Amino acid sequence: MAAKSKRKVDNENRQFNDDWTVHYCFVQQQTNVICLLCHSTVAVAKVSNIKSHYETKHQDFHNVVGDERTARIESHL
Repeated sequence: MAAKSKRKVDNENRQFNDDWTVHYCFVQQQTNVICLLCHSTVAVAKVSNIKSHYETKHQDFHNVVGDERTARIESHL
């Protein structure tokens, strides 16, 4: 029986999506994806992890919309 190789996250070629900055307040710095609001990182750069972090930790920021939201995101960059 052939040995199965383990799946590695590095081999999945995940790419940061620039829309995540607007929707979930995350940016990419080198290889890390960092939250602009609390400066924490997620283990794997995929939308489900980023969305989960945003919805659980930053529920109050969800109500900020429009120009105010854009201004706050720009101020954290």
